[in-house]
Amino acid sequence: MHSFATGSLFAFLFLSGASAVPPPTKLIKRDSWGGSVSLGPTKSHIINAVSTIIPGTAPSSQNGELFLWPGMSNGTGDLIQTTLESWPDNSWCGATTGQWCVRASLFGSFGQLDGSASPVSGTEHVKIEYTLQSNGQNWTQTVTNAATGAELSSFNHESGPMTGWGTGTECDSDCTGTVAVQQYIGTTITLAAADTTFGDTIASAQGATYTGLSSSNGGKVWSIATINIPAMG
Repeated sequence: MHSFATGSLFAFLFLSGASAVPPPTKLIKRDSWGGSVSLGPTKSHIINAVSTIIPGTAPSSQNGELFLWPGMSNGTGDLIQTTLESWPDNSWCGATTGQWCVRASLFGSFGQLDGSASPVSGTEHVKIEYTLQSNGQNWTQTVTNAATGAELSSFNHESGPMTGWGTGTECDSDCTGTVAVQQYIGTTITLAAADTTFGDTIASAQGATYTGLSSSNGGKVWSIATINIPAMG
């Protein structure tokens, strides 16, 4: 299990399993990482997180499993994680060469739970939003085409408070890594209460960069204009 560790590759990962090829669902080892940017933990907790990813073209062939995602955790419980996935055969979601499969997913002690999946191209703007419902326990993941508003995937499940957000680029030991730059735009994280130190927790790794970190509402709303993740080569 991973835990929060300031300055680590990804400050709040905790789950050792990965996305699963359907069917059947199975957990696999994730042991190779690309660039990442993360924030957290906050002294408060997150109530909404939204970002749009432009994933870049997926590898034309794949030897293992490659995953791109923004995720949220509290370091001890569930991992909320919509993933863009590259498998040796991505026809399970209708993807063709150079496309990704995207689906909303949740990981925890129970294993993995998923929403439906859709194919997306490398130039597509994929908006991923995580919203805490009024009961303070259930999270809704909503994945849409940012240009058209068309739904690509969704999922709702009880997970409780989340205190960290970050991006991930990961693959198994035989994975063909990313061949194009990923970009996240318009990232906004809204906290339940102001935390003026939340921005101090930002960390990046493996050549990832970010621009435009800012806050509003006294430190309750935090934004990152762009996150750029270099290709793994």
